[in-house]
Amino acid sequence: MLDQFLKMPLSKKLAILGILVVMIGFLFWQFYYSPLKSELDAKKSEHSRILQKLKEVEIQKKTYDEDLQKREDLKNASVKQRLMLPVTTEMASFVQNINSVAELTGLDIISVKPLEASPDKYYSRIPVELNLEGSYLQIGKFFYQVGKLDRIINIENITLDKPKIGEDGVLLHVKALATTFRALEPNEKTGKKK
Repeated sequence: MLDQFLKMPLSKKLAILGILVVMIGFLFWQFYYSPLKSELDAKKSEHSRILQKLKEVEIQKKTYDEDLQKREDLKNASVKQRLMLPVTTEMASFVQNINSVAELTGLDIISVKPLEASPDKYYSRIPVELNLEGSYLQIGKFFYQVGKLDRIINIENITLDKPKIGEDGVLLHVKALATTFRALEPNEKTGKKK
């Protein structure tokens, strides 16, 4: 067969070689290149889909992190609010805070008398009558330090009287109404409306 091929005219040899090259090219295209191209296109499509999903997951993660931070901030704010506006009266804690501030400033506490609480819409006012004794500077420091406490405490109806001269200078008797607050429970709010 090779002898017959070699005896053929050059034009037929070229035609046979051309057909052979086209057939090899077609077979290469059909069985090698075309499946690889299809697989490559599928992989590109899958890559695009995965990138899109990754973007969505990153957005969800960012939203989750923001929500987690908001939750943590709300939790911290709630703890801070409970310090400022506790749910229970916590009179012992209130008196201890007042005593600590009085000791810090050098004031003498003569008496601390809780008065009747008066509920409002969302909170209850708890007035406490204070009788203190100290110098004008100590009294000023006391009121300043009370203002820095975590718990909300209003000082009102301040009366300075009975000045007397002591070892540290002029001492004044202070009578004041310290009002603290507590949050009402939901059942207390609804109970008030009935």
